[in-house]
Amino acid sequence: MTAFGNFEALCDAIGIDPPNRKLMFLGAGNMTMALVEGCLKSGFAQNHHIALSCKTEATKNKWKTLHGFDVYLDNKDMIAASPKGILIFATKPQTFSDVFVALPCIDQISLVISLMTGISYNELNEKLKLRKCHCPIVRLCPNTPCAVGAGASLISSAKDTPENKLNIARAIARSVGMYQEVPENIYNAAQAVSGCGPAWTYMFIESLADGGVLSGLTREQAMKLAAQTVMGAAKMVLESGEHPGALKDKVCSPAGTTIQGVRELEKQGFRYGVMEAVKAATNRAEQLNSKKE
Repeated sequence: MTAFGNFEALCDAIGIDPPNRKLMFLGAGNMTMALVEGCLKSGFAQNHHIALSCKTEATKNKWKTLHGFDVYLDNKDMIAASPKGILIFATKPQTFSDVFVALPCIDQISLVISLMTGISYNELNEKLKLRKCHCPIVRLCPNTPCAVGAGASLISSAKDTPENKLNIARAIARSVGMYQEVPENIYNAAQAVSGCGPAWTYMFIESLADGGVLSGLTREQAMKLAAQTVMGAAKMVLESGEHPGALKDKVCSPAGTTIQGVRELEKQGFRYGVMEAVKAATNRAEQLNSKKE
């Protein structure tokens, strides 16, 4: 169970009756699977709290066979079964328009949670009003390490979002790792760090392992050492509370091997390159949002 209590208790707090106590996922991809498994493993939700919509019979049968969830091929049928439930948009942003066109009136929905990148709060809010939906909206951006319970998620919502409804999104995020709450105006920047960051970290792990292979390690040895080193270093930052620069200094002996490597990374523009990657990703997200406005 999460620090916010279980799903039943949170539904009690906001007045959702038992037949409507559903986390309804519009979309059944990898991120949905990661979040659902996190909710179940943490004890936040039970199998009967989960409902999914998907596109194919094969996907439907897979989910029903694995967990026995309520699985639908039509979003309207899922929403009709629990019209006051929690609606979670887990579709790809590029398919949102098609999904929205097929949505029925959702005037009774208790809370909307959006996992979609590139769809701003304002855009989603305006769209949902066309379906007579005036409930609170929470943006939740998990990242791929959620699949192994080590996610770094983002949460953003309007200032007047009731705490007892916001706690549902918090509990989902907490079930697959940690989360940070950020205002909408820096959401794109935060998403560049946590959402894009894993890809760049994978690149660093791969490069570190390649360097090991170049210097004589086997691929298996190099990859395991590189991945564990990155995981351990991250844990040191999170658990020690020390600044990464201070931790770096502790590894660098005078005229030693590490400081020589640091010098080479600085010469190659390592830190500048990482900072520019974050800025480029942030700018791109803002460009995509501005095209829709």
